[in-house]
Amino acid sequence: MYLYIGRVDIGGVSGYMWILGLRLYVKLGWRPRDTVYLGNLSDPLSVALRIRRLAPRPVDVGRLAYVVARALAAARYVAERCRDSPRWRIRTWEALALIDEATSAVANAWPPTAGVFWKRRRRRW
Repeated sequence: MYLYIGRVDIGGVSGYMWILGLRLYVKLGWRPRDTVYLGNLSDPLSVALRIRRLAPRPVDVGRLAYVVARALAAARYVAERCRDSPRWRIRTWEALALIDEATSAVANAWPPTAGVFWKRRRRRW
């Protein structure tokens, strides 16, 4: 099951990012052949190399990891506030589980991005 995580712009390449398990895809256009496999979320260096083939200018791995982290954090924010419906193909708890799995993979692969995910959860006294 594909899970849409948001629109991204990385190094001149803009598209819609999707995840399937831990595999990351970007859809550049409306045709089916415009979907590009970027790599595994646990290896941001390979994702950066694949985007480099598409992008007109070089891509920084750290910036790529932060873009993916921000898109995942936004997808989690929306999934947390969404109400469940019996007509949906995916339940909100399933979406949250997929997002949490992808979040942990990105945070383990690139530890500085962990602040993007847990910054909002800190309590302010």
